[in-house]
Amino acid sequence: MNLNFKNRTYLLLTILFISLLLFSCSDSNDSGSPKLISESNKKLTLEDKKIFGIESGIIEYTISGSQEGTRKLYFDDWGRNQAEYSNTTINIGEYSKKTNLLKITKGDDQYIIDLDKRNGTKRENPLIEKLFDLQGQVSHGDFGEQLVLINGGYKTGKEKIDGRNCTIYEFKNRHSKNWMWNWIMLKSEIHYGNMNITILADDIKENVSVPDSVFKFPPNVLITEVNTKSFQNHPKEPEY
Repeated sequence: MNLNFKNRTYLLLTILFISLLLFSCSDSNDSGSPKLISESNKKLTLEDKKIFGIESGIIEYTISGSQEGTRKLYFDDWGRNQAEYSNTTINIGEYSKKTNLLKITKGDDQYIIDLDKRNGTKRENPLIEKLFDLQGQVSHGDFGEQLVLINGGYKTGKEKIDGRNCTIYEFKNRHSKNWMWNWIMLKSEIHYGNMNITILADDIKENVSVPDSVFKFPPNVLITEVNTKSFQNHPKEPEY
């Protein structure tokens, strides 16, 4: 059955909402680094920040509900380096779409790569914007806790996930709850309209050696750099 205009508009907005919550063609050069288009300026840096409460780890997730699939997160340097591989299918009504994405975060930069289309984007790490928001504020607790609070999270309880004590934070602006351990999400529930998604960690390896290869770009990928304006010079509301 064809969707009318109103339903199609709602569908597109819902898909956009999922993309904002859950993440986000040519040959590479001879050096193995991706080709880049445009440049951006950075003033604030995450080089002295511990994103997570443990130095390194490998976590595998199962995604179920309106979105189904798997996610695998590798990280070291206290979360400043991350590689997140996700292979999922979104099902909303009669709409279905598969995605095979790699998100690499290296310090102040972030890359999101479509592994099927062999292209992607580079942008400033979104946490740089959070640093801007935190400027001038009196900081208490871990940096990871500051990020949770500035994103609107508030404590609603505690629960164990895979034997690890988690604090549950609710984010009303995201229509979600996150179970946080060492400022790492081990479980997330998202409820938005008829959309219901659960992300659950089912294999957790902490403080392990993470191979450098997982943070490298796949071959034959074109990366387009998003030329974002300096958050320090152009303040704006944070994106949730």
